[in-house]
Amino acid sequence: MYKENEKNMIYCRWAPSLGKLEDTAENIWGTPEYEGDLDSDCVFFGLYGFPDFYALWRHKGKKWILWTGSDIRHFKEGYWLDDNESGARIFPIPLADWINRNCESWVENQVEYDALKKLGIESQICPSFLGDTAKFQLNYQWSEKPKVYISVSSDNFGLYGWDKISDIANKNPEIEIHCYGNVNNPNIPAIYHNVIIHGRIPKEQMNKEIKNMQGALRLTNFEGFSEIIAKSILMGQYPISLIPYPHMLSVDEIGTLKDKKEPNIIGRSYYLQTLNRFPWNNKK
Repeated sequence: MYKENEKNMIYCRWAPSLGKLEDTAENIWGTPEYEGDLDSDCVFFGLYGFPDFYALWRHKGKKWILWTGSDIRHFKEGYWLDDNESGARIFPIPLADWINRNCESWVENQVEYDALKKLGIESQICPSFLGDTAKFQLNYQWSEKPKVYISVSSDNFGLYGWDKISDIANKNPEIEIHCYGNVNNPNIPAIYHNVIIHGRIPKEQMNKEIKNMQGALRLTNFEGFSEIIAKSILMGQYPISLIPYPHMLSVDEIGTLKDKKEPNIIGRSYYLQTLNRFPWNNKK
């Protein structure tokens, strides 16, 4: 199936449930799409269900796992054997024991690490960004009325913390909150003068608009390293996150944005040196 000079290539199996990110694993990590060669070295990006685990189990070569956050929730609850989520479920502890003995797990933050640790899976922490960092140059401009942006990539507004926007907007009237994503949501607080609804727009347009803002707002308490957090810090902004990260602000500190007159150069430098430092990354 593979050419002779491809024997030592590292491949990436992209879980079907993961969806599309800023770019591809092949472009950013240099890991071509996994085509089923059981003896190859492979990173399994996301384990959302039993089909993903089965592909991992039957693979004979070196196995890395990059957990994405939501797949850990699925794993903890137990995999359904049927697609319609009825009938038998697989208890996660035996699978966790097998993973810990046969695979090398990687996560993107401490909350993911702690969740896997409780299941008996040891892991290493490294944030990822499946995007071209060169496209997100230092672009921070101070504003007396700071602007932050929040997004949702599905209709699961509760998961993305949109119910918290009203309270944040009320407590911080000097902060503009720009909402991107599905507008058919009863939790969008349109009554607030400082909440601006953009709806779902092309990613290229959103990337252009957020360059003129001061920080991303991420209100998810369990997930991997968010793309909007990565873009924000790379542009020298001050991201606000429920999940603690170095060189970022907590939600309680959002009001300090008006005092951030200089770009977040230390944070940007830290993540340029930290992002994607995985053993399977052929381009690091």
